[in-house]
Amino acid sequence: MHWGKKLLQIVSGARQGNDKGSQQHEKGPDRPYYPFVPLSITSLQLIESQLGWAEVIQAEFHESLYIGFLPIGHIPKIFVCHQSHGRFCQRFYESQTKTKLKGSHHATGRWEPSLVATTDAAAAYGLETRCMSLFTRVITFTAEDQRALQEQDHSLSISVSPFPIPADVPIVPPSEVQSWNLGPFFIGSSQWHPNVQALQWFCEGVLPLIRKQVSAEECILHVVGSWSMTTRRLLRNQDVHFHSFSEQIANVLPGNISINPIFTGAGLRTKLLVAAACSSPIVTTSIGCEGMGLRHGHDCLVADTAEDFAEAILALQRSQPLATLLATRALEHGIQTFGPEAVRQRRNAIYQDVCRQFVAR
Repeated sequence: MHWGKKLLQIVSGARQGNDKGSQQHEKGPDRPYYPFVPLSITSLQLIESQLGWAEVIQAEFHESLYIGFLPIGHIPKIFVCHQSHGRFCQRFYESQTKTKLKGSHHATGRWEPSLVATTDAAAAYGLETRCMSLFTRVITFTAEDQRALQEQDHSLSISVSPFPIPADVPIVPPSEVQSWNLGPFFIGSSQWHPNVQALQWFCEGVLPLIRKQVSAEECILHVVGSWSMTTRRLLRNQDVHFHSFSEQIANVLPGNISINPIFTGAGLRTKLLVAAACSSPIVTTSIGCEGMGLRHGHDCLVADTAEDFAEAILALQRSQPLATLLATRALEHGIQTFGPEAVRQRRNAIYQDVCRQFVAR
């Protein structure tokens, strides 16, 4: 556990370095961050020092795909894919292009991939699937990522095992919600560009529509997370209040609306797991709730246009019973699918299957 935590810290440091590098042009990076990098010598030495007892080698995040090249054949290697970078890359360019088309007199509403977009997406898919083919098993958090990767390489052995509700987030059932204020909340930091893009889209397209129909206090957006002064200054005239990340998110999120206006990315949105656990009714885009199994009108509201997104928020603010119903169903679904026991059983079954098949070879 100690060495595993140490290795994750090293990998996370490299990941944050890449993220920071991509934020030099925070208003809109030219290209997606590039996670395909060699592991440091320190990381490889840590792995080598633990081979005497290890039964499985597990890598997480694309920055660790390099582990697939380890010349080790007596231990199965597992890669946990948090999101398909090929899908992320593809959607990154699609969302960037649509944003530019929106202000163009020649906008057709169709996305025509450029040579750069096509090449970068092909390279991302090619690199990740090539590296993943070196692992005994790949684990994705969503069936959507599983399908996308297997379409690129049918030989990949991929299992789906969802990410769990974060262990440090307490479960708050609707019956324990102190007050249903139903103010919009967004969780995320500016280190991840899709969050910046989402916040700008919401402030420019959705907030003005809400502002026309409710009081100033009701349309204030609360942003929880680390955000640069660049973004704060950019939105200084908007109804946005920034809060640093809170360890006690369960003290502020219950009874408020969790928004997720994400248009880029793949994998699973942890912020929605937190929202479900905290009885915070969810308004999200289709991409934003991908892999969650949430259903529009049943346990969340899904909207992909500014008008629909604003109306969804207003519908919840006008009807506490609707907000309570959606929050209740989202919590039930979250515990059943993403609760620690459900995730533990699924992941352990995969480990057992991998080890059994590896020994039987």
